[in-house]
Amino acid sequence: MVLNIILIVLATGLAVMVILQRTKIIVTARVSKSLRKGISKERNATADILRLSREVIASKEKEKEFLPYFIKYTIRSMKASGGSLLLCGDDNYFYGCAVSGTFPPLKEVTPQIEAQLLAHEKRHTEFIRGFKTRFNADQLKKACGDNGFVFFENEAPVWFPERFVREAARTLIAPIMLSDQVYGCIIVTSKDDFDVHRLCSNDGLYLIRLAEIASLCLEVIKDFRKRQEYEQQLQSAREEGMMQVSSGIIHNIGNAVTIAKLTVNGLLQKLNIKKEERPETLIVEEIIPRMRQELKAGTLEKFLKEDPAGKQYLNICEELLKVMGSNTEDSSKMLNSLSDKLFHISEIIELQQRFVGELGTENMTVISSIIESSVIIFDESFNKRGYKIKTDLDHNVNEVLVDPSMLTQVFINIIKNAAEAMSAENSKDKKYQLEISLKTEKKGSKSFAVTEIKDNGPGMPEDIKNKVFRFGFSTKTEKNTSSRGIGLHFCSECVRKYGGMLECDSEPDKGTTFRVSIPIKEKI
Repeated sequence: MVLNIILIVLATGLAVMVILQRTKIIVTARVSKSLRKGISKERNATADILRLSREVIASKEKEKEFLPYFIKYTIRSMKASGGSLLLCGDDNYFYGCAVSGTFPPLKEVTPQIEAQLLAHEKRHTEFIRGFKTRFNADQLKKACGDNGFVFFENEAPVWFPERFVREAARTLIAPIMLSDQVYGCIIVTSKDDFDVHRLCSNDGLYLIRLAEIASLCLEVIKDFRKRQEYEQQLQSAREEGMMQVSSGIIHNIGNAVTIAKLTVNGLLQKLNIKKEERPETLIVEEIIPRMRQELKAGTLEKFLKEDPAGKQYLNICEELLKVMGSNTEDSSKMLNSLSDKLFHISEIIELQQRFVGELGTENMTVISSIIESSVIIFDESFNKRGYKIKTDLDHNVNEVLVDPSMLTQVFINIIKNAAEAMSAENSKDKKYQLEISLKTEKKGSKSFAVTEIKDNGPGMPEDIKNKVFRFGFSTKTEKNTSSRGIGLHFCSECVRKYGGMLECDSEPDKGTTFRVSIPIKEKI
């Protein structure tokens, strides 16, 4: 009897164990299936939203459509009745952005208007856009707590109208974070009808994932736009640099032509003297004939010694010859100056042709020639202001691999900035000058061609000096340039492109020095 009882107990225990094990397998399978379904759902959502963001990136016009599209996708994928996307303003409060589906108004309206808004999501989006809600990011984060979302069932959020719950018995809200800041929030709602999907707190986890995906997409879109703007502004800086070279060339040609015209006018004034007023006319037509007459009569000596007029002849001839010699010397100087200016014009035109021809090509280049070309462009401008340019160039510095036209822009930008800084200070007690040197320096195992451009202008304080290469930073107030604050940043990027460095050393009242270091290709 006892044995039978023991056997029955053992059989019962074994049966219970089998049932428990079978139940565990079934539950595990269901959980696993649920997890796989959730993961698949999230993967599909990620793919869909990334596809949408890719379309936005491809077209700038579609960027503003991303968030409305996103809220529509959220409503569809969660099978919700309606939803809205709000953006966080500078005052930390949420503002209306877009609405999708049957979504109750976020502010008190008449029943007629509410009916229209519930029926027309496009009109509702226009109605809500820019509307300031009654809650802010801090209140939402507090309500979400550690869950990352907040769920309301059969009650309206305290910030919404009381009528809200009539069309939205269940409400989920989750923030959209961007760079650790609340960028906006997603609100999804569902009715409590038997024939619709009823949102629950578990859907909050999926909403968080959607918000995280949206955040990533927004980061990518904004970074892409920033990169586009950066490249566009850099291109503007390049074009402006080329315009500076061209305008500098044209300006110098204009200055040289003006001086050449003045020289020609001076020569014409010297040569266009009336015949009777010329020194040689007096000698040839009056003095020499009278002396020949006296010589023929045998009285030349007496005439030159005793006659009041004759006694002045030799002195007059001497003075007239001196005047002629002086005129000849002045004319010769003018002709030399004219020849120099014409040569300078030819040199500038040749520089411009070389600049255009080299644009966009990298060649082994002698830096001293680039510096000399840059100085030529500013030579007349500096002379006109009374500034001096001193150069100390080592012509034995080895060649470097660069785009000569781009490096010319770098030097021109720095020289131009120096000229503008000295002009802005404009101290009558200071003799402004620019010193440019070129030498070879060893830095570690590498050799560099180092160009120093030093001015004795006003200099810069430490806080300004540390920002001069920053993209968009400028001390200028002019608004007539499309790439203001990009010049030195462009120069820095250009030098870095060739493995070099652009450094700045400056102190107030002690001037500024820029050092351009370009690596020298070692000879094999």
